[in-house]
Amino acid sequence: MLDSLIELEIAYNLMKSSGSEHTVDGYYNQLNTEIDVLSPESEEFKIIKTYVKNTHADTHSSYSLDIKNVYTVKRQGEDARFKPFKKLHNHKLLWHGSRTTNFAGILAQGLRIAPPEAPVTGYMFGKGIYFADMVSKSANYCCTTPHNSTGLLLLCDVALGNMYERTQAEYVEKLPKGKHSTKGIGRTEPDPKSSKALEGVEVPIGKGVANDKMSSALLYNEYIVYDVAQVNVKYLLRVDFKYKY
Repeated sequence: MLDSLIELEIAYNLMKSSGSEHTVDGYYNQLNTEIDVLSPESEEFKIIKTYVKNTHADTHSSYSLDIKNVYTVKRQGEDARFKPFKKLHNHKLLWHGSRTTNFAGILAQGLRIAPPEAPVTGYMFGKGIYFADMVSKSANYCCTTPHNSTGLLLLCDVALGNMYERTQAEYVEKLPKGKHSTKGIGRTEPDPKSSKALEGVEVPIGKGVANDKMSSALLYNEYIVYDVAQVNVKYLLRVDFKYKY
């Protein structure tokens, strides 16, 4: 709740600071972000479409996702902030979902970590930025309804490096030495054999398969970073949630 209120405050301040230019262009300029439509004929779009199709989890069967638009995103200053992590190994293109009302703040200021005053409940692996490799796990955070069925999703290049792998909840205050991120290991994951590479970043587009390597309390993978500079927003998707019941 506190996170959402902060996002709303940012959106309100952006609108207020646009001055007399209360137009779409005025609000867009306040985002300090380049947003361009990605051609459906491009290789990137086709990979993203497969990613959506293949990683919709069986347990999230109440809706399907229909891509309406994919946009490339370049946030002002984010490439420079991300540069120190470009050479860190283990980059993945991962999903992040949120309410549509949060996206003005997200695009203007980037994904952020909950402030110290935010309650610790709801953060299974501590206060960080959470990502998924199953699209529907992130899509659930869009909080759509059958009557308000449009949702927004991000795809981000996340520099994961050495992951602190967990099979159950553990509140992480500080990562162990030599670790750069946390991975909550799920019982189902995209088939690792089917991953693609996009500009040197792994895209786990395989269909969901059972992870037989270890038992876990988690259904699906979660990835958490604790430094905002490890995230580079690459794509914004506008999707329609087609509810079945």
